[in-house]
Amino acid sequence: MIKLYHGTTSVCAIKVRLVLAEKDLSWEGEILNLQQGDQHKPDYLKLNPNGVIPTLVHDGNVIVESSIILGYLDEAFPDPPLMPVDAVLRARARHWMKRVDDTLHAAIGVVTFATANRKVLIRKSAEDLAAHFERIPDPAYRERQRQSVEMGLAAPMVETAIRQYDKAVAQMEADLDETEFLAGDAWSLADAALTPYINRSEMLGLDALWENRPNVARWYAAMKARPTYGPCISDVLTAADHDRFDVPRDETDAKLREILSA
Repeated sequence: MIKLYHGTTSVCAIKVRLVLAEKDLSWEGEILNLQQGDQHKPDYLKLNPNGVIPTLVHDGNVIVESSIILGYLDEAFPDPPLMPVDAVLRARARHWMKRVDDTLHAAIGVVTFATANRKVLIRKSAEDLAAHFERIPDPAYRERQRQSVEMGLAAPMVETAIRQYDKAVAQMEADLDETEFLAGDAWSLADAALTPYINRSEMLGLDALWENRPNVARWYAAMKARPTYGPCISDVLTAADHDRFDVPRDETDAKLREILSA
């Protein structure tokens, strides 16, 4: 049996849902409300002491960290295989998964908390907001979140985040000039890893990143056309999710253009 602890909008959870769907695996899920702090409750911390999602439980074995979960699923359920056969393309797929983990995840977190999540968190009392930050075990993540919530798009980390995103999308454009997908001519774990981050960029008003990058635009249109996209991403959103991500996209777009033109 496969059980996934996940969240409706979590980019890391989306990666896993996409792979489960592409492999046509049956699973049951438990949705955690991150805004209410479900990921920090004692019962969940026994499964995942890092207090993050997703967590996969397969036949009693607990697997954490989304990229590791993707690799586990591809090895435990090898049909269809979601990594290229060619060694160079396998290295490219791993490169994209590592890039997501090393830079893009933190970058999109900064922009998300400066826009969508800020709407929710600034409604809290000073005491409740302080308690929210104190529950975050990773001090670097805690500080990124604090600055984003307190300062919005004026937070100094926003510029770094947008420049990291622009650099990654430029590399996507170059790689996609050679192949249909990010790591060859078949959908792979690399595409699973990047899809939720490009989707989140669009939701927040950062889609100008690929307005002059036709390969990325073509790739993203193909991702949205896949039968797994709706059930794993757009169809999962709740009314509260739609409200939270109803952000002033023109402000985000203006900030993006200001940073990249400097």
